[in-house]
Parts: sequence; structure tokens; C-alpha cells
Amino acid sequence: MLHIVPGAGDAANGMAVVARLLAGEQGGAEVADSCHWKSAAFEGDREVWVHGMWLPCLWLACWRTLGRGCRLIRMTHGSLSPIYLKRQSPLKKRLVAPIERYFLRRAWKVVATCEAEADWIRAFEPRAGRIEILDLKRFFRLPRGPSPVDCGRAQSMAGEDARPLHLLYLGRRHPLKGVEYLEKAAGIHNSPARPGRPGRRGAELRIVTNAAGDGKERAWDWCDALVLPSLSENFGLVVAEALERGKRVVVTDGAPAWAGECLDGPDVAGCGNACPGMRMGYSGRLICVDGYRDAPPERKPELLAEAIDLVARLRDLPRNCQ
Repeated sequence: MLHIVPGAGDAANGMAVVARLLAGEQGGAEVADSCHWKSAAFEGDREVWVHGMWLPCLWLACWRTLGRGCRLIRMTHGSLSPIYLKRQSPLKKRLVAPIERYFLRRAWKVVATCEAEADWIRAFEPRAGRIEILDLKRFFRLPRGPSPVDCGRAQSMAGEDARPLHLLYLGRRHPLKGVEYLEKAAGIHNSPARPGRPGRRGAELRIVTNAAGDGKERAWDWCDALVLPSLSENFGLVVAEALERGKRVVVTDGAPAWAGECLDGPDVAGCGNACPGMRMGYSGRLICVDGYRDAPPERKPELLAEAIDLVARLRDLPRNCQ
């Protein structure tokens, strides 16, 4: 098997990480950069996975795969989400979309990471090859157990942890990632105009881009919680990495692969129905913000601030409620 990926040598590239995980599971399949695919051995490869879309080098790889009689497998990595497509210029969609539809129809199969992404593929090209949903969560040791944290009237342990809440964003600065909304949300959470709100010690937000190796591990060691404020997210490897490390994670309904893992809103530290629009999963480690993706821009930071408030409240719970 052969995997062709844009930027295969980039340690912070999520598509490359997924390709390497799959290659290891497939017995050490080859992973080649899309810019150097000509050096890859197509001869004898029964399956060629082409990761990503919208790049001429990927179209050429698809064409050569079909020309050599190999099985073409496309993995779209969220490139067909409605929000992503809406941002593309009409000219680009008119000129390029037929090329992508051509290869989707001729693919032996098309791989999605959740049912929502499969729906995006069907909406873009109803005649796409067989669509298979691939559960990437199996590569990670995720927490299990009851999803909601229900501590009722548990009292917070004020003073147990006097430092500010450490919040981490790990990923690219891209308009669809919603980083600007997260920065505003941290300011709302820290505002003195919100007396009596949880997290009275405030929060520190660290934005880390292109992190890998020791730098990435230092970021994980520093943070209390990861926040992924994406408007559109294919899978979100950083969510799995954070949960595997025992960190709390805030995601939005823009990340359907994780939003579907959460149950109804929590009753935490006596807040009762004070957490509408919040759902939790993975033993209370994962918090999903509903209604975020389609909310007006001025509302998005407020929704994230409410989620940060909840994370601060959860951190202050007695240990037997964590």
C-alpha cells in the first residue's frame, strides 16, 4: 500500500500523522509526499491512498493510480464540509470541482472519519465510490466510564489550586479554526464585570502553532484544558491526544467526530440547568458547545466563555467528583 500526502514530512501535519498511523497498521505501507510522488513505487501497489483534495499534485497522483490499474482510495480530510466549500471562490469551484468529482466517482472507495463527513461527500458527489467510515479513535487510549459529571451540590475547594486556569490551543491559525473567538472568550472569562463567575482566578491562554516533539510535550504539560474552537473540523487529532493525556477538552459542534460522543448537559457543582448547550463525554473530560457553528460572530466568544467557566468549575470540584 502507498499513502500520498501533502507535506508528508511535516510532523505537525494532521493528514501526515493519520497516514503514518494507517501505514503502521497496514504493515509498514509507504508514505510519500504529494510533491515527490513520482519517486513512489506505483507498480505492484494494490491500493494507493490519496489524502486531501484541491491540489494539482494530488490529481496527478490519482490519474497515475488509475492509469496503472491500482485501487484508488480518497480520504477527503474535511475538504468537503459545507463551511469550507462556502469559503471557496465561485470560479474555483466551477473550474476545479468537476475534477474532484471525476476522481471521487472512480475511486475504489472514499474514506470519511465520521457520518457527518460521509454526508458531505454524498452531497458533493452522489455517485462517489463506496464510502467507508474509518474510526481513528481506535489508535488512542481514550478515557471510558459514565459521561456526565454529576456532583450535584458538591462544594468547590477554593484555594486548592491558586494559579490561573491554563488553556491551550494547538493547531494552525486558519479562519475556520476560530482562534480569534477563543482569544475574545478568554478576555470575557477574565473580565471583572463577571463577579461570582467560576474561574475567579482567571485563565491564561496559550496559542501554539506548528508544535512538534519536545515543544508539543511542554505545551501538554503546561495546560489544564485544550480548547478547539473550530467552525469546521474533520477529526481533530489534538482532541484524541489531549484525552489520552488526561486533559479536559472543549470542542464545538463544528467537530462532528467528537460532538457525537457527548451526552446531555451536566449538572456540575450545583449549576443545574445553568449549562444549557453543553454536553459531555469520556468520563466528563470532553465538553461540547452546541449551537456554536451557526451562531452569529458576536455570540461565538460568549459560548466559548461559558464553556471555559464550566472547565474552571470542574477543576475546583473535590477530587472524588472529577
